[in-house]
Amino acid sequence: MNTAPITPGIAVVLATGNRDKVRELQPMLEELSPLLKLHSLTDLGLSPEIDETEPTLEGNARLKATGIFSLVEPRFEWLIVLADDTGLEVDALDGEPGVRSARFAPVPAGSSPSYEQNVTHLLESMHGAACRSARFRTVIALKGRLPLPDGGIMSIDETVEGRIEGSITTERHGSGGFGYDPVFRPEGSDRTFAEMSLEEKNAISHRARAVRGAASRIGDIMAQTTITPTETGNLP
Repeated sequence: MNTAPITPGIAVVLATGNRDKVRELQPMLEELSPLLKLHSLTDLGLSPEIDETEPTLEGNARLKATGIFSLVEPRFEWLIVLADDTGLEVDALDGEPGVRSARFAPVPAGSSPSYEQNVTHLLESMHGAACRSARFRTVIALKGRLPLPDGGIMSIDETVEGRIEGSITTERHGSGGFGYDPVFRPEGSDRTFAEMSLEEKNAISHRARAVRGAASRIGDIMAQTTITPTETGNLP
């Protein structure tokens, strides 16, 4: 089987099929270099299932980035894979649900809880709790390879984080967003995420901060390679 690289330029592959995430990151990458080409898993015709078995957000993000990198690296000479994991950490619950945020509520084996079930379980678990402080954290893992000025190859394997502090309300507020948005009120605001417009939420959210951090880090990494921000010619 021929595994030689088939696509020129630098591929940035998001370990997701979510095109909204692609649209969010695209403008940031375009500002860095015209050589950066963004792909979702859907764009590449992939839908892998990678079990999130690590006990931390960082571990799961790295696990996904490594798994996707192994799938797509034969198709690209120069490549950066981005994979994320997000969790809600509640102080009164000793950091729970954390990595279990998407599967917090107890449900029959083989099924996954709905957003509504997770929120209900969270509120029930915090019934009567005086401390309501919490935070959302998103960790993005970067895995890849780029050319170095001396002809070598830079291996990329690191993470960036975005977080936002806030508190858990005693009942649901708002109808927007998803997940725990109706009960998470970010610090400095009198509204939950679910009471904000998508634009307002994205301006301050943990994931938006992590995405901006990842884009900035890609720019820093490129500055160490043979690639300049305005380069449009062939790569070495």
